[in-house]
This record gives sequence, C-alpha cells and structure tokens, in this order.
Amino acid sequence: MLLARTAQPFGWPFGAGIAAALAEGSSSNLYAIPLVLKPAGFATERAMVLTATQILSLAVRRCLDRLDLVQVMKTLE
Repeated sequence: MLLARTAQPFGWPFGAGIAAALAEGSSSNLYAIPLVLKPAGFATERAMVLTATQILSLAVRRCLDRLDLVQVMKTLE
C-alpha cells in the first residue's frame, strides 16, 4: 500500500506524456484530438488504484493465512 501511494505521483508525468503522445499521434489534417488533463481525473485514478491495491493485498493475505507452513516446508526438502 505504501509503495502504491509513493509511486503514483512519480507515474503521473509518465502517464501524461503517454496521453500527449497518443493524442498527437492520432491527430491528422481532418481532425484533432484534444488533450484534457484535470485534477479530478488524477484523484479518481488514485482512488481506484488504492482501492484495487487494498483488495488485492487482502486477497493475498487471505491465501497466505490459509497455508500450512509445516506442509510447505516439508515440500521444499
């Protein structure tokens, strides 16, 4: 969770750059695709990523709690 929180602000410029490249590459003489980046979009993205991270970390934790560590250690030998 901490990694997801700290990595997001560093990833925003990369995402904006990719969006700008796609908008520029998709434009032609007949039409232009405007690039619109709003703070609300970044906030929505942050909420979605943090929610997905929390759900997946709980799912992984549940799977790890179900493991029988003695049995796992015996299979490694």
